[in-house]
Amino acid sequence: MRRNGFIYVLIWTLVILLIVGLTYGVFTLFNAGKDPDDDDPIIDPKDPVITATFEGYTVYKLSEVSFPFVIARITFASDTAMIFGIDQLVTSEQLSLAQTQVYQDELLSKKLFLSYQMVDFELPRNKQSYTVNLFIPIKNPDAQKITLTTKFKSNIKLEIDLTFAQGVKEMLGYVEDPGVITDNETYKLKVLGIEDLTSYPVMRKYDDGTSEEVTYPSTAKIYAVKISVEPLNNNTLIVKQGRYRIITSGQTALSMSKEYFVEGFSNIISLSIDKLSEGYLLFDVYSTELSLLDQNTVFEVQFDGNAEWIKITIIE
Repeated sequence: MRRNGFIYVLIWTLVILLIVGLTYGVFTLFNAGKDPDDDDPIIDPKDPVITATFEGYTVYKLSEVSFPFVIARITFASDTAMIFGIDQLVTSEQLSLAQTQVYQDELLSKKLFLSYQMVDFELPRNKQSYTVNLFIPIKNPDAQKITLTTKFKSNIKLEIDLTFAQGVKEMLGYVEDPGVITDNETYKLKVLGIEDLTSYPVMRKYDDGTSEEVTYPSTAKIYAVKISVEPLNNNTLIVKQGRYRIITSGQTALSMSKEYFVEGFSNIISLSIDKLSEGYLLFDVYSTELSLLDQNTVFEVQFDGNAEWIKITIIE
């Protein structure tokens, strides 16, 4: 009887252990995929309480740069002196505000200056309250919102609505190049220079892929006008043709078609342009003078789908 009783107790002990093990396993499996960061951080009562409040923010979505960004004015306050740095501020895209140099460089390359908005790249130390202007780049250009929080445990969680962009480039000190011609809606156009290519071979490419050199009279001058074209507001532009007018002699030359090319001077005629691009328009003009580059000259461009000639005086 004692032996049977011992076996009975042993069996029930094993059953209880099995139930406990299964319960623990189910609990562990249920919580395995749960991110502990999903919950609000548990703040130790001994930790300083830090608050962050928006004083305002501006969203920028500029065609000149490849990323949207925000300049936010934020007040931080605590019951004790704060000592955390800007490297402790991070966005919901996991971008530390201390790691924004590549974005700053791109803005500078476009003559856009964060200093015009008094942006801070360091946080004050040992103060209980301060207000700073923070530069917050956005990785995803289609993002609708972004959150700014901290790497350390805190209740700071500032959400920024990205759907309405009020920022304009002039707020960052941008000054339009006086040589740029624009309608402010469709295009920006600038003449970058003129090259005398008279001594270069001009080639013509045929549909079968073959090319041959074009022969010109001895009085021919081959000029290449280098231009930059920038579409605005997501437009796509095609340079239909160019016109080179020498006012003093009354001579007008139309640009060579896309079949003509000079090695090293890419013909921009008929190319589809959806971003800032540079290229050349080639002209053959005729004169017994050694050069025509010192004469009053007007250069004009016509875009596909628009009958207007855009005029630029390149030699006065």
